[in-house]
Amino acid sequence: MTLTETLAFLAVGMLIGGAIYPGVIWLRRKFWPDDTGEALRSAIEEHTSDDAGEAAEIRQERKMLRSILDLAEVTVGEVMTHRRQMVMIDADLAAADIVDAALASPFTRLPLWRDEPDNIIGVVHAKSLLREVRAARGKMETLNIDEVASQPWFVPDATSLLDQLQAFRSRREHFALVVDEYGSLLGLVTLEDILEEIVGDITDELDTHVAGVYPQPDGSYIIDGTVTVRDLNREFDWDLPDETDYSTIAGLVIYESRHIPEVGQTFTFFGFRFEILKRQRHQILTLRLTPPGVSGTAANG
Repeated sequence: MTLTETLAFLAVGMLIGGAIYPGVIWLRRKFWPDDTGEALRSAIEEHTSDDAGEAAEIRQERKMLRSILDLAEVTVGEVMTHRRQMVMIDADLAAADIVDAALASPFTRLPLWRDEPDNIIGVVHAKSLLREVRAARGKMETLNIDEVASQPWFVPDATSLLDQLQAFRSRREHFALVVDEYGSLLGLVTLEDILEEIVGDITDELDTHVAGVYPQPDGSYIIDGTVTVRDLNREFDWDLPDETDYSTIAGLVIYESRHIPEVGQTFTFFGFRFEILKRQRHQILTLRLTPPGVSGTAANG
């Protein structure tokens, strides 16, 4: 916007009355932003094009820039792997069983618990475990899992992704356990989780699609209630709201409906159709989600 256009904007505001204050606020933010992040956001938005022919890589770069700026506003509690989806190992199992469990898991780092799952005593790295197995030369009874495991690192769920990223760098670690204000285990967060917030999903030969999501022939999806909204948005490029009051798809339905739905109830939010399929006490276990524009048996009925 040129200086002439800016002055005209303010003049119109004075003429119509009541618009001068928003005009001044806009002008201040444009030329004297509160912080560097605000200035960068403004620059990104001003250079955003709606041109359908724009290169996909350029649109992806803008999306990544916005994601970087949002790291300070998103918490680890919003991107963590929920404890129900964590793979953990009972430290009191026989050494051979612990090795088998580690080999069966697609993950490199596995929390160890003793007496009860909330009591995490360490984190075992698959490579360290295999190194000890080799040193034992087949004598598994000599393997002491407590000596192989590293000390667990606990972080609050309210920690911003920016702070957690800096903490990962300073500690040279990739893995942390997430707890609430009372110290109860909520889940885990990894360096990869934060990087995926910036660049999108990072997949390898062991990765699978979002766990708990089952595509249906009619275009709908059967989804476990514990699947996070952020995972669904990233996987299917949806734009479902991801509020601080909830993180899972079941939480979204409860938040929007303002009650705990009964089995068979259906709702339409943000163009999506939600049908409750299974519930246990106050928890939605399974639901059917039909995206906008999908017609089929689920959408009709």
